[in-house]
Amino acid sequence: MQGMMTTPLKDWWAVYLGKPWRAVPTPPESYNCGELVRAVHRDMLGIDSPAIPIADANSRMQCVRAMQPDFFGLEPLPHHVLPRAFDVAFLGRRTYLAHCGMVVETCEGLKILHCPESAAGVCLDSLAELRLAGFPAVRWFRHREADTALRQKGGLPCA
Repeated sequence: MQGMMTTPLKDWWAVYLGKPWRAVPTPPESYNCGELVRAVHRDMLGIDSPAIPIADANSRMQCVRAMQPDFFGLEPLPHHVLPRAFDVAFLGRRTYLAHCGMVVETCEGLKILHCPESAAGVCLDSLAELRLAGFPAVRWFRHREADTALRQKGGLPCA
């Protein structure tokens, strides 16, 4: 299994916390879950992914249909590879994925930066908290350009 990774900036995720959820977001003032992931990849790693092909995130069916990781340059992590900072967690039930967020490494372990449809807006939750919130299944993905971007920013895998 791969080791932990140093991130380019300590607490990089704090600038997103509390930003409101909007069905039609206007980053960096507001987000929905997919636009948050796109924004973090762009802001922190310089990776620009295509816009999420939904007109209104209030439509759960549009969101579920738009959850096509390969369209956004995301590749599934092999089972023997642990998730790390800037990987993407797709969350949902066993039969479908309906939410996504960005992996954050904290002193308390891995957490997920995500933007649920709630008054809290962007928040940082553990996997246990997400399970309690109705997301029992998780699939891990990594952007195909993440390793190159992290090397350029000085965040390299530990030996």
